[in-house]
Amino acid sequence: MPDLIKELGAVAGLAACVGVAILSLLYFIQARDVRRLREWAGGAPERDAVVGEATSEVAAERADELKRLEEERRRAEQAREAERKAAAMREHRRQRREAGLPEESLGDRIRGRFRGDGESRLPPARYLALIIGAVIVLGGGVAFVALQVLGEDNGGQAANGEALSRPGDTEVAVLNGTAVAGLADRTSDDLAAAGYLIGAVTNSNSSFEASLVMFKSGFKPEARKVASELGIQQVRPMSQEISNVAEANLAVIVGQDKANELQAG
Repeated sequence: MPDLIKELGAVAGLAACVGVAILSLLYFIQARDVRRLREWAGGAPERDAVVGEATSEVAAERADELKRLEEERRRAEQAREAERKAAAMREHRRQRREAGLPEESLGDRIRGRFRGDGESRLPPARYLALIIGAVIVLGGGVAFVALQVLGEDNGGQAANGEALSRPGDTEVAVLNGTAVAGLADRTSDDLAAAGYLIGAVTNSNSSFEASLVMFKSGFKPEARKVASELGIQQVRPMSQEISNVAEANLAVIVGQDKANELQAG
């Protein structure tokens, strides 16, 4: 009996040693797996970033591919539309030929001047705006220079194209067409104060109810200016009777209306 117990104890001790060895091995294996698991968990953000970058690249490539496919589809649709228009135009021309008409109508030829191959030949709107603006500025400058040159007193032109001289270059005769003495002198003084060259100051052979300014050929603008200076409404070509008395290119005939104004004043 004691011998049996000794043998069992030896076997049990040996089994215990083997078990302890196996348990130690399992412990070390578990520790290694736990360490690897911790390392894997600690590197998760970096892996997420790598995965995110890869996903973004794939998404960008996919978007570029979709964009390329959409562009190809649009171009194909434009080509088909152009082909449909060309076919319709060929059919239209064939029908006109069969009807004995020119292949293109006047409207087609006009549109063809501005449009070809489906694209407008006209310049873009911004270029049209620049061209129009340049034309306006250039035209305004030319008009300004023309007005400055043509609007000068010496050698300038009146509104109706006739030459308009300066007051000092215009000789004006003043005739009294009323029985009131001194009217011609008063009027000549007013014209002299305005810078006009005074000619004959005398009486007319006829009486005039309304004052007027008479002019010889080519002096109508000056006559209008003198009439405006004196507040006279009537301007007419000079009669032979007045011309014989005035002996000037312009003649102011003071009428009864001016005498009435003088008496009322």
